[in-house]
Amino acid sequence: MVRKVCFTLLAVLLMAAMVMIGCGPKAPVSTEPIVIGYVGQVSSPGVKPAMDAMQMACDEINAAGGVGGTQLKFVVEDSKGDTSLAVAAATRMVLDDKALIYFVEGRTEICLAVTPKSVELYKERPHILIYQGPMGRELTTPVMDDYNTYKFCFRDYDPEDGHYSSIPATFAFFKEVVGATKIAWLWEDLAWTKLWRNGIPEKNLPKWTDYAKQTYGLETVYDKPVRAKMGMYLPILEGIAASGAEVIFFCSSWFTDTDVFAKQWAESSAKDIQVCFYGGTSQTYDFWDLTGGKCLGALSPFYEKEIPATPDTIAWLQKCHSKGIPVQNNVIVGYADIYLIKKLIEKVGSTDVEALIPALEGLYVENVGPVTLQGICGDKVSPFFHSRFDCDPNNPLVPNPIFLPDKYINPLGQFQGKDNVVLMGTGFKSEENPPRYKGEFAEPEKYKTPAQLRQEAGQ
Repeated sequence: MVRKVCFTLLAVLLMAAMVMIGCGPKAPVSTEPIVIGYVGQVSSPGVKPAMDAMQMACDEINAAGGVGGTQLKFVVEDSKGDTSLAVAAATRMVLDDKALIYFVEGRTEICLAVTPKSVELYKERPHILIYQGPMGRELTTPVMDDYNTYKFCFRDYDPEDGHYSSIPATFAFFKEVVGATKIAWLWEDLAWTKLWRNGIPEKNLPKWTDYAKQTYGLETVYDKPVRAKMGMYLPILEGIAASGAEVIFFCSSWFTDTDVFAKQWAESSAKDIQVCFYGGTSQTYDFWDLTGGKCLGALSPFYEKEIPATPDTIAWLQKCHSKGIPVQNNVIVGYADIYLIKKLIEKVGSTDVEALIPALEGLYVENVGPVTLQGICGDKVSPFFHSRFDCDPNNPLVPNPIFLPDKYINPLGQFQGKDNVVLMGTGFKSEENPPRYKGEFAEPEKYKTPAQLRQEAGQ
């Protein structure tokens, strides 16, 4: 009996020693599921796919054992795209759902409205707020101006300044491949395009019309902001046709009815002028059906092309396709965000918000699904601090050296038929520095004018 007691005591002592030196079984980082939330318009073609991809990431992580042994719970509060409803949804997210981290859909105006409410809620229940996909620099400039108040606010996308390093790839393509010298600009008339229209003097960044002229000699012959859901573009297209423009650059997002625009473009006197969208539903194969094939010849950033940018890109895209998730840029970013959160919590070893905040500053994940690199800027340079950043924070005209030379992807595709999108440009492993469109997987030699493609299609 004495011998049995001695062995039992010895076992207990050994277990205690192992725990003290970190060799024993670790307790979960939380006794309750870790709640990650999203406040956004569930019916939005831009927001819902991001939600679905983030849920998919949570499911994958849970199936593999969770985060430090704790399961993730992904919850959604529908804002219906309304600012006041978004504020109410954020309140429910923090107080009722008890979210540790929650995202707000990528519309600067909505994010700005939610922020003061989140500041108020933080005092009662600490949490982390992440703006999912907006560009407005005013979202993160307060972090440096008043760190103690806004330290919990982050953004998973670049501020407007950050796009100055990548947009010359598009200008170069217009000049060198399309052969354009005259450009027409259309701007989604929301907060995120205003600085590009006006420039950012404090950073010595010109307005984009001047930038295109300075870098590639593109002369602006038409320049107009348009409502996000304008509906009637024919008068504008006729004006563009009369201007002598050779390319139309539409700074659009998922709030713009780019499908309506494409249909009207294909029937207008501007149909032979190359159109290029900046973003929105044009980033997916679904755009072909949304436009009834009228997008034939249109250019757009495109993220659904099955190229092996990471070891898991193709398998991930196929999985999204099987689940009916259209892949836009904010979708792949949102998916990577969940893995960034996993790394963050496991790094800290707890869900203590005050410890998570500094740990997130400067944190990165690599090769997550189709994402080569995703992370948050830890350099105290406004407005990049607490944002993702593709550029050098100290010189926004130059790409972030962390992304070079093999992590920088800036895909530009052309719709050449149903299920046939040809990548005209990428920055991936580009031999140019800063990287331009002649990167790996790009086939600019396959470019065809809209008129050529219509003729080949018998239209």
